[in-house]
Amino acid sequence: MSFLFKMAWRNIFRQRSRTLLSLLAIAAGVVAVIFSKAWIDGMMASLEGYTIDLTSGHVRLIRPEYRVKERLLSLAYPLGEEGPGYARLVEDLRHLPGVAAATGRIRFGLLLAPLAGEKQLALQGVGAELAAEDRVAHLGRFLRGEGEGRLPLPGRQEILLGKTTLRKLGLKVGDKVNAVFNTSFGSFKIATFRIVGAIASGLMYLDESTAYIPLDVAMNLLELPDAVTEIVVFADRMEKTRELQQTVEAYLRQKGLSYTAIPWTEHNELIAYMEKIKGFYSLIYFAFMVLASFVVFNTMMMIVSERTQEIGMLAALGFAPGGLRRLFLAESLLVACGGSILGVLFGGAVNWILAKVGFDLSAYMETSAPAMMLPPRIYPSFRWADLFFAALLGVVVTVFAAYLPARRAARLHPTEALRTI
Repeated sequence: MSFLFKMAWRNIFRQRSRTLLSLLAIAAGVVAVIFSKAWIDGMMASLEGYTIDLTSGHVRLIRPEYRVKERLLSLAYPLGEEGPGYARLVEDLRHLPGVAAATGRIRFGLLLAPLAGEKQLALQGVGAELAAEDRVAHLGRFLRGEGEGRLPLPGRQEILLGKTTLRKLGLKVGDKVNAVFNTSFGSFKIATFRIVGAIASGLMYLDESTAYIPLDVAMNLLELPDAVTEIVVFADRMEKTRELQQTVEAYLRQKGLSYTAIPWTEHNELIAYMEKIKGFYSLIYFAFMVLASFVVFNTMMMIVSERTQEIGMLAALGFAPGGLRRLFLAESLLVACGGSILGVLFGGAVNWILAKVGFDLSAYMETSAPAMMLPPRIYPSFRWADLFFAALLGVVVTVFAAYLPARRAARLHPTEALRTI
């Protein structure tokens, strides 16, 4: 075997320009795999992370009827009206095995307007336990940097708004704002809140579409005593979502509650769709390497054609067909390894830099929907396992591409090959 590789090593340098072309083609394919996988993984990590933290949790509890009218921000189907109230329910959930955190939210529609002036802005209001939200969604991080202020405190009519919302209303932290909304009984109500914090996250969902108020204040104003529209439950790891869902469903059956436990993968159509097509991404990576391997395939076919006489001589001297096939496969393996290493070195270095600086998507985010939980800057992932995956894929696909030319060389009959002399 070592003799074969020595011959293969000498052979690949006989046509250096051709070998260099093959190396560059394989390296380009490996780089394409590294960049595309890093970009897709980074984008999905951001989308999934923000979706879980800000909206769905790992598992979300709602009433089945609420899911139909959720987009209307209906208050007609709260948790806590049947069976234990919210306080008891969330306390029980927090003590279930595998539960890292659980908290309730009331989502409702509201219209904000300054105390003076005619500006108005419709938003989604969220009544939440802000201390718990800070632990699971890390809202406090958005008050640093370009943000300012603090989180609203329980029992106070305080509100947390996004920087974009404040700019549209011509308000700032410390000002007061009027909020108009419907109670759970359908009656209009108006309340005045003091703005205590300004979020600067880069997410449209937070910066211009959502307003946070304390949960107890929301319960009182919306006439939902000890009730919420949803409870989000968190596991310590995303991979335990299914196990967590089964635990929560077992608890609901034990209590005789007809609530629905929805995993984050089914939170909305976009998330569900992306989870379903994850396997398709592997085909994309494979396609990049197949395109690159065409160069290797054509090169090997040319080599076999040009070295027909040499193949006949080797066969006449006793080289078995299997040995000829292994010789050409060894040549392709050496080229594949060289191209993959070159691609990993270049692609890995550039990807490491991009993982630090990210891609600016702010221009795109201006036209995206608020529900699209993507920040203005996406950071591609950087993992050593991905580099190994790209290199391995480059080697495997290239060697497979070289198999047909190698088999053709092995099938050449010595006498037919020697006739070309």
